[in-house]
Amino acid sequence: MSDENVELLRRWIEAFNAREIDAIIAHCDPSIELHSVFAAAGGAVYSGHDGLRRWQRDLEDAWGEGIRVEPEASYVDLGERTLVFYVLHGRGKHSGVEVTMPVATVFRWRGGLMVYFKGYTHREDALNDLGVSEDELEPVEP
Repeated sequence: MSDENVELLRRWIEAFNAREIDAIIAHCDPSIELHSVFAAAGGAVYSGHDGLRRWQRDLEDAWGEGIRVEPEASYVDLGERTLVFYVLHGRGKHSGVEVTMPVATVFRWRGGLMVYFKGYTHREDALNDLGVSEDELEPVEP
């Protein structure tokens, strides 16, 4: 992973936390595939820039505008992929329940743009999908 991808991911997370969908989209390839763990009971897949807009609306319908992510200590370089462990903070829009939960996300990059995003509620699931153990990881500071 280049320093450029780390910086792009930092900006993407800033845009996510600010709820700036146009800035989120600016970092994504038009063919992006986003696998969310939050939409519907079993998660949902969103495709393309229009899919990102639907994802944003779905998140706001469930969480309001207060949802944000806070990266843990580091990002992990896996070549064309970036693995991030972070904590999600939010309050259910309808329930008012405060939520703080660990989440893992895998991003894939091509030509300076995000082409793939998959969220996991358990870091072990992300590691299994990637075929790596946590001991093998070489973190890069966020």
